Amino acid sequence: MHSLPQPTAAGVEQVQREAFSRMFRQVTRVLLFLSPLPVVMGSLGLIGDTAEWRRWCVALALGLVLVGLGVAASWRRQPVLSHEQGTALPLVAFPLFTVVNLSLGGLESPLIPLVLPVAFATAILFPPARARRWAGYLLALVAVQAAVTFTGAVGDLVPALFGGGQRAGHSDALLVTMLVVTTFLVLWANFIGTTMRHTFRGMVRTALDARDEALKAHEERVRSLTTLSGEIAHELKNPLASVKGLAAMIAREVEGRPAERLAVLRREVDRMQEILEGFLNFSRPLLPLNEAHVPLDGLCRQVAELHEGMAGERGVALRVTEGPPVEAWCDARKVRQVLIDVVQNALDAAPRGTTVELQAWTLPGGEGRVEVRDRGPGLAEEVRERVFEPGITTKPHGSGLGLALSRALMRQHGGELGLRARDGGGCVAELLLPAASQAVEAPRKEALS
Repeated sequence: MHSLPQPTAAGVEQVQREAFSRMFRQVTRVLLFLSPLPVVMGSLGLIGDTAEWRRWCVALALGLVLVGLGVAASWRRQPVLSHEQGTALPLVAFPLFTVVNLSLGGLESPLIPLVLPVAFATAILFPPARARRWAGYLLALVAVQAAVTFTGAVGDLVPALFGGGQRAGHSDALLVTMLVVTTFLVLWANFIGTTMRHTFRGMVRTALDARDEALKAHEERVRSLTTLSGEIAHELKNPLASVKGLAAMIAREVEGRPAERLAVLRREVDRMQEILEGFLNFSRPLLPLNEAHVPLDGLCRQVAELHEGMAGERGVALRVTEGPPVEAWCDARKVRQVLIDVVQNALDAAPRGTTVELQAWTLPGGEGRVEVRDRGPGLAEEVRERVFEPGITTKPHGSGLGLALSRALMRQHGGELGLRARDGGGCVAELLLPAASQAVEAPRKEALS
């Protein structure tokens, strides 16, 4: 068996994006918890210090912290972060890191070691190319602080609390060593974080490949069982027809109780044939569509006329709501089959004295829509979707295949079949077909691609 590369690649991207979004959100929460720290550390530099520029640095740091808090608050309820949102936090955090470090002595700031976890976090949270850019940006900021420290461009760079002046007493050799070690640690943290991200991606890909292989094997088994079941159902049709014919012949020769029992037998054979026919329709591959411009309102009237006798026997009125002409690009035979199934379900559910309504209209986007409405007991919310699964039915003698096949036919058109509760009681079956222009253009684009 071969793996499914394209679906797996898309799955890897989706799982990775969601996982790193959660991780990013956790990192953001930690940073929010620590957000007062830079302002507090910067404020320590103001103790006994009269430098005006340092006061501006602390004020700027406070402003950046407030901006970061506002940005993080806007992400709180979003399940997946976008590219722009993921970029916003470093754009706030890196300038904050630079401003606070300069106010505390540049390269001799006690917060310089924070470059290690920052570089590690960006390497894990961002793709390798972006992580390398962030690492380069971080090293550039450290280089700026080192240049200010080495050149002595700011005479009162070190706060009075830490000794004051251009330096805090460290020699050039020690400062160069600190710069080299810091650069190495940033690059090392970037490498380790990128490696961990790559390892995580490999684990996700392996897991999704295994899932795809299992699903493919399961689909093949289901396909084989469906084919076998279809063949068995087809073989059963002939014996049932023979049983039905023999019962009809015997019924002409008997009277009384035996004749009644044969009538019951024939009805049960009819029901078995109906179930087998439904199963065969469901198990067969869907035939290609034979599409044309079809008046949906006319189709509704045809289906209503077909069921006038059934509706009369059950004491239910059947009405087609008139309106402007509605046209759709579809296979009339298949859409009629769906409508027949839906209308029969509505007639089965509708109480005597009520009305089953059919209405077709065109939506603003050009899509065709048909609704079949009844006043029956309706379906519980948890059952509404399950009735489209094969074998699930609310009827005592139903096969549970009709709605499953009907939805498959609608989706073959690029449309949908759904059920919803009706205001005032009852159920509404909704058939949606794509706009005629969209349905015509789609095959053309596929043919050109």
